[in-house]
This record gives sequence, structure tokens and C-alpha cells, in this order.
Amino acid sequence: MILRALLLLGVGASSVTAQATRHLSPRWSPDGQRLLFAANLEDQRRLDLYAIGVDGTGLTKVREGARDGEWSADGSRLFFSEQRDGHFDIYVVAAAGGEAQQLTATPTMDYAPAVSPNGRRVAFVVIPTGPGQRHDIHAMNADGTGRTALTETPDEESGISWSPDGRQIAFASNRDGNWEIYVMRGDGTAVRRLSHDPAADNSPVFSPDGRSILFTSMRGGERGIWRMRADGSRPERIGSLAGASLAWSPDGRTIAFIGVLDSVPGVIVMNADGTAPRRVTPIPAEVLAARSIARVEWLAGCWELRAPGRVTVEMWMPPDGGLMLGASRTTSGGAVREFETLRLQAEGDALVYTAIPSGQQEASFRAVHVSDTSFTVENLAHDFPQRILYRRRGADSLIARIEGPGPGGTRGIDIPMRRLSCEAPARR
Repeated sequence: MILRALLLLGVGASSVTAQATRHLSPRWSPDGQRLLFAANLEDQRRLDLYAIGVDGTGLTKVREGARDGEWSADGSRLFFSEQRDGHFDIYVVAAAGGEAQQLTATPTMDYAPAVSPNGRRVAFVVIPTGPGQRHDIHAMNADGTGRTALTETPDEESGISWSPDGRQIAFASNRDGNWEIYVMRGDGTAVRRLSHDPAADNSPVFSPDGRSILFTSMRGGERGIWRMRADGSRPERIGSLAGASLAWSPDGRTIAFIGVLDSVPGVIVMNADGTAPRRVTPIPAEVLAARSIARVEWLAGCWELRAPGRVTVEMWMPPDGGLMLGASRTTSGGAVREFETLRLQAEGDALVYTAIPSGQQEASFRAVHVSDTSFTVENLAHDFPQRILYRRRGADSLIARIEGPGPGGTRGIDIPMRRLSCEAPARR
């Protein structure tokens, strides 16, 4: 059979995937070579805990159904939160794997563990049972004993970070009617407010030398990453990207955070002065496929092939949700000779073009090449064609080529087409 009609875009698929993919809480390994983070890479409804090299290599799933990963001070263990029996608790497991030990077992929601620099204490966020939006901060020994409440207010606390000497804990709270940055001693005493701005400030994290605190803020009307001295003075925005769940590398040179780069979310790292941002986590395969579809947006609309005694017209609906639907019709002498329905969609990491010609079975072809001016789809198990190529020529014309086995080897047919108005001609 000869398939004449071709592909089209699905720009919407990129934004849909970007919104569906979640990344949380990057945390540096003590040697600064790897990052822990949680993401729903395998199941949009479930967060799993992953580790990845800072250079973007070695992506490994550490634990299914876990989040809020945190390295022990020596890197030998991993602390995390996991939901069982309807509520979150804190667990610890050897970094090499094995059976996890449950450290908290109360009706409260316990999550976001933060290990002290000497590895002896773990602070974490607690949502008590009962009504309201109360979030407290508790701490316990690294083996789960000695649990104590560090904050007990009717308000919300979050974003725990120990100072390098272990004497202070920075956190965010709305206890004064607005989200601000606070510090307190490791035992919960001597609470002191550091930030004073009408905008919401969150996610504080101490620098490795203890002299600065990173935080996120809505100052200026947009989310950004900010830095201030440890006493709260001289706040300044760093870089141009927005971010959440900030983490400072052990050597103080690099910052990791959850952000969006080139319209795709993930774990981002950049220099501590806000320069040279780059993505660590891979771009989802669906996004790569959707971007490939978007590169052939020039195919949108209607195309016509006129030959002696025959006219073929292909019409394509506007793209939406990563799917493009099309139809082709060939007439001769006022009668329909052939027709087919077509679709192009992203499946996994590939673009798949499917045609259902009149009187024949459905056939699918996978894209093997996509650029801004051409594309190729291929199915070597098909009879004819096995390969379809389209090449753009200016704004209003293109050449399609179909290839497959012939009597003397590969047989190819070139099909020139021109753009046609999609408006129906006026009836006389």
C-alpha cells in the first residue's frame, strides 16, 4: 500500500507532562557526588526515592513509595519518610540497601527528616492529629529514641536546616501571620525571627560555613532564590530561576533545587552565585517525544497533490494533548478512490505515526529522525512502504517520499505537495 499523509504536532503534551511530573527534596551526599530526590518517574500517583550523580549519570531507584530522603552524616545510611497504614513515619535504611527500620510510630504525620551534622539527632516535621493546619517540629535521637517537641504552636512550621555546628535550626513559619525565616537552638529554645518582609519566605538552608542562609521568597511578586547573612541582614536574590527545596553542596560552591529549566521541571544545580544552571535529572521521554512533534508544526493545515485525473487532499486537525488526527481523500472523476485516517502521538520515548487506509489494516511507523525541516518514520516489517520521509520546501510546499522493497532493490516514489486553504469552496 502507499501511505500519503503525514504527521503533526502535540505541543500540549510537553506542558501536560511537565505538570504531571513531580520532583521533591534534593539532598547532597556527604562527598558531594550524588543527590537524593523523590519523584513520580514510574507512576504519576506514587513518589519513589532516587539517587543520581551530580553529572546526571547513574540514576537509581533507592526505595519505592518513599520521599524526603536524607543522608546520614557519614553517608552510610538513608533517612526517609514513607506512608504506611494511612500516615507518614520516619525510617532509616543502609545506603547499600536492605530492610528499613521504622523510627517513629505514632498517629501523627511525621516527615521531612533533617539529620544533625554530627549524625546523632534527627529533626522532622509533624502534623498532629485533629483539625486545623498545625505543623510542629520534633527531634529525636538517630535510633528513634528521645523524641521531643521543639515547637508547639497553632501555626505551621516547615523547611528544617541544621547549622554546621549543630547548635541552631533554621525553619520557616507563619506564626506571625506571614511566612518568615526563623532560627532556634537545637533544643527548641531562643526562637528568633530573621526575615521581615511582606512577601512569603520559605525553605531556609544554612551554608556549609554557617555564614549565610538560602531561602525562597515571593519578593518582587515572583518566586526566586535568595540569600542573606545568618543574622538575617543583607538579603539578595541570586540568579534568575525560581526554586524550591534548596540544598547547598558540602563544599559550598553549588546549589541544588527543584526548578524548571527549558519548560521542564526537575532537579537543577547552579553555582552558588546563581550562574550556570543545568538540569541533573533526565528529561522525561514523553517530553522529548512531544518536542519532536512540535518541530514539525509546519505540517499543520491542508495539503494537496494534483496529478492527471486525480486529486489528493490531506486535512489535519489542530494539535492538542500530544495527539494529531488527520484524514486523506483521493478523488478521480468526481468519485472517491481512496481514503485513510491518520494519527501521530507520543508513545514512551518515540513518535508513532499510524494510518488506516481504506480496505486495509492499521499500520504504525516509528519516527527515526525529526528536525525542523524534515522527518522520517519507519516500519521495516511492513510490506510497502517501509519508510516515509517528508521534507519542507519553503512555507507552502513539501516533498514526501515513500520507500520500500522493489524488484531491483529499494523502490522510492517522490510526492510533491502544496499548501491548500482549509476553507470549503463556496457552492454555486
